[in-house]
Amino acid sequence: MVNILFKFNISIFFLKIIAMQIKVDGRLLVSTLCERFKAEFGGTLRVYNGNKRCTGSEKVADLVKTTGSYECRGSKTVAGFIKDLQEQFGLKVKIGSGDDWVLALDEMTLAKLPDIPKNATKKDMEELKSKYSK
Repeated sequence: MVNILFKFNISIFFLKIIAMQIKVDGRLLVSTLCERFKAEFGGTLRVYNGNKRCTGSEKVADLVKTTGSYECRGSKTVAGFIKDLQEQFGLKVKIGSGDDWVLALDEMTLAKLPDIPKNATKKDMEELKSKYSK
């Protein structure tokens, strides 16, 4: 019985980090999108209106060229996620660490965002970069 419960809990964990569904419609707020991203991947999603960072009260539909849905997996790289949102919706984003202290490395997968230490220094990020460039 214990083994069955253990396997079930592991399956739920993997389902959680495997995919995030983003549905861009007239009701989705930037703050809601950012909260869902943080809950799913542990990083900070920075959304921009032109060159200005959004406050969170804006509707995502006002910032994009088209509406629709997008599924993102934890194995997607930071650069790939940013590129997909730009190409599919015209949405300009950047991804930061969980504490929003530094920007994530382009080579990192979204599932690895929690690996960025709090208040990461340049040295911390260089160590992570060497880890992901192998």
